[in-house]
Amino acid sequence: MNTNVVEYLPRTVTLDVSDIPLDDGGLVVMSVFTFIMCISIPLNAAIIAACFYRRLHSPMLLYIALSSLADILWEVVGISCYFSRIIARRKIISFNECLVQLFSIHCTLFQQFLTTWLMYVDRHWAIFWPYSYVALMVNKGGAVKLVIVVLTTGLLLSVSYVVVPTTLGFCNYSVVVRDVVCVSSPVARSACGNVTRSLIHSLFFQYVVYGLTAFTAMYSTWCIVHKCSKSSTEANIKALHTCFTQLFASSAQFIILIVMLVLKRFIRLPTFGFILDLLSLVTPAFVNPLIFVVILEYTILEYAH
Repeated sequence: MNTNVVEYLPRTVTLDVSDIPLDDGGLVVMSVFTFIMCISIPLNAAIIAACFYRRLHSPMLLYIALSSLADILWEVVGISCYFSRIIARRKIISFNECLVQLFSIHCTLFQQFLTTWLMYVDRHWAIFWPYSYVALMVNKGGAVKLVIVVLTTGLLLSVSYVVVPTTLGFCNYSVVVRDVVCVSSPVARSACGNVTRSLIHSLFFQYVVYGLTAFTAMYSTWCIVHKCSKSSTEANIKALHTCFTQLFASSAQFIILIVMLVLKRFIRLPTFGFILDLLSLVTPAFVNPLIFVVILEYTILEYAH
């Protein structure tokens, strides 16, 4: 038994930014991505306003509004953390602030993927079981109830990412987290007890959410293409177009995730990894509004008839 492990949590956390370029080049890169964020926020706000203008008269409009909100929160949380480290040069934070970052990062991440999952479930249900869909999801407010259940699940998962670090054994009053932001794996590695359990928890639930969204997207797309390709009716053509448009939206999430994991694994250049991290923060919020405009158009036309 390690007698050096303290019985309480550390007071401060030092975020290691040694791999991040803090020269003029790094400031320029940070400024460019901050500018992109400032452009994408009004775009997403316009999408949300359009959904509310239509009074959220279809479940899909509700999901689009939530997805746009999730994209805004994701990039604001991430960019603000990088801004604090690189521009404000604030490297030492309290452990409580570290836990707040943990919750914010994972909460917005889960909301992004779970909202995408909801969009696929909604479209699949509407196409294959239209009568029960109208009866339960549209007429009885089932969409709102489903959103509450799913997002509450994501919220509870996010809370678990805050609770687990408080069970770790820390050997010092101040610990070093080797990352720009407090995320689960680096925080766990800064401890000296119960590390394996925390790492398993971190990876397991993240990949469950990723896998559930990816499987639902692929399976639903295959089923819809198989069904709609056999018919030339206007309704099926609209469903097929909406299906592929949704697929583009989810592809933006997974492509940037996979590219990041692969490139950062084989190209160990700090500046390159820094740019990839920033790219992953702003890409969904910048690309998705362009895709959601098409989904909005089909959704509004569908309910207009």
